[in-house]
Amino acid sequence: MMKPTTTINNDLKSAFFENAYSPFVILDDQMNFVDANQASIVTVGIAKENFIGRNLLDIFPYLKGTERYDAYKEVLKTGVPAGYDELSFVRDNVEYKWMVKAFKIGDYLGISTRDITNLSNTIDQLKIAQRSLKDVNVNLKRKNRELEEFSYVAAHDLRAPLTNLKSLFEMFLKAGPISDELSPIVVRMQSVTKIMCDKIRALNEVIAVKSNFNGNHEKVVFSEVVAKVKAGLSEDIIKSRAIIKEDFSGCPSLKYSPIHIESIVQNLMSNALKYRHPKRKPIIKISAKEVHGKIHLSFKDNGLGFDPALSDKIFGLFKRMHTHVEGLGIGLYIIHSIVTQSGGGIEVESQVNKGTEFKIQF
Repeated sequence: MMKPTTTINNDLKSAFFENAYSPFVILDDQMNFVDANQASIVTVGIAKENFIGRNLLDIFPYLKGTERYDAYKEVLKTGVPAGYDELSFVRDNVEYKWMVKAFKIGDYLGISTRDITNLSNTIDQLKIAQRSLKDVNVNLKRKNRELEEFSYVAAHDLRAPLTNLKSLFEMFLKAGPISDELSPIVVRMQSVTKIMCDKIRALNEVIAVKSNFNGNHEKVVFSEVVAKVKAGLSEDIIKSRAIIKEDFSGCPSLKYSPIHIESIVQNLMSNALKYRHPKRKPIIKISAKEVHGKIHLSFKDNGLGFDPALSDKIFGLFKRMHTHVEGLGIGLYIIHSIVTQSGGGIEVESQVNKGTEFKIQF
C-alpha cells in the first residue's frame, strides 16, 4: 500500500528558498522587501539587515516609472504572473543579464531570477560570428564569381589567337620544304600549339558545364539518355563491337538536370570505349536503383582498368591514367564536379586489365 504524499513543511520550504542557487525575493504590497535569500544578498551586494524593509526603488531606483515596475503592481492586483527573458543589471561597472519572473504569493509579490549573463554573451558572440561568416561567405562568392569571370575571359580570349597560330603553322608547313635543321623545331612548335589549343578547349568545356550548375531539374529517363549517347557514339560502338547492357528496372528515372545526366553518361561511355582492352570485346553494364531514398547509378566495363592506388587522383583536372589514346583528361573531372556540386558522391573500383566500375549516388 502506497504511503500518502507528505506535505512539505515550512522549514523545508525555507531551506529551499535560502539555499537556492538563483536569487529569490519577496515584497509586500508597498514594494518593500520582506525576505530575500542568500543568493539575492550576494548578487545585490548589500547586507541582509540593510536590505530587508527597504523599498524596491531604494535598491533599484532606475525602475521608477518603468513598465516593469507597473507590471509588478499589476501582478499583485490580478495574480497573473509576468516574465521577462532578458534584463540588465549593472554592478561595479559590470553588466549582468537576467531572466525574471514575478508572481503572487498570498498577499505578497515573489520575484525569482536567473543569471543568463554567460548564455547571453555566448549568444551575442555566436551572432557576431554568424555575421562574420556571412560577410566571409559574401566575399568568397564574390571572389569565386571574379575567378569564374576571369577563367572564362582568359579561356575565351586565348582560344582565337591559339587557333590562328595553329592554322599559321599548317600554312607554313604547306608553303614549301623546311630544312632538316628547322624541321624538328617546327614540328615541336606545332605539337605544343596543338596541346595549348586542346587545353583551352577543355577549359571552355569545363566552364560551359559549371555555368549550368543552377539549371532547372526535371524528370530524366535513364534509357532515353543512354539511347541518345549511344547514337552519338554509334561509330565507336560498331567498330569495337561493344555490348551494352542496361538495367533500369530498379529506378527508371530521376529528377535532375538533363544536360548533366547526359554529360555523365557521355563521358563514362566514351571512356569505356576509348580504354577498352585490345584482346576482348568491350562489355558495358549500366544500371540504376533506389536505396533508402537515394538513387545509385552503376557504370561498369571490362576494359584496361588502372591501379586502385590511383583512385583518388583520377578526378583531377587534366589527369589521365592511360596516354596511348588521345584525351584531354577532363571527363572524370566534369563528372565529379557535377555530382558533388549537387550534394552527391562518386566512387570508383578498378583492377588493371580487368575493368572499372563507377558508382554514383545522386
